[in-house]
Amino acid sequence: MEKTRCKLNICGVEVAAAGDVNREAAEKIAEAVRARMQAVLQTSYGASIEKAAVLTAMNLCEELARRDAELCESRAHSEALEAELRQIGGADGLKARLMQAEGKLKIAEEQLQRAQAALREREAEPVKKAPARTVEMRNPLRPDIGEQEGLVSFFAKDGK
Repeated sequence: MEKTRCKLNICGVEVAAAGDVNREAAEKIAEAVRARMQAVLQTSYGASIEKAAVLTAMNLCEELARRDAELCESRAHSEALEAELRQIGGADGLKARLMQAEGKLKIAEEQLQRAQAALREREAEPVKKAPARTVEMRNPLRPDIGEQEGLVSFFAKDGK
């Protein structure tokens, strides 16, 4: 691009601009500066053109510093994401992790189905009662008389 020279009027001050910018772009920049200076002049009591120019320059520098900080933060975030992507192994690494996760999911689903089937089987079985336990009914304080076959043998003496 060729160097151009043009005269611009910003709030009544003639400025000669020269550079790699074409005239239309220079006029857009001048209009943005003019609008900012007009805003400063309207909000500052008794401000001169010089003071408005200085305040506008300070406001623009502050805005530029804020955007530079945002840009640095964005770059740091981008670098962190790129490092994480390298650590993962790119798209192939993500695909491998996805396949591994899908395999684990399939195993978990199969285990869940087996557990649900076992639960249904248990619910379908009739409830079995435990067999009644026989309890020996004897007095621990009395000695055993021996095996007796019934009431008759208890009263019978020596075979009579």
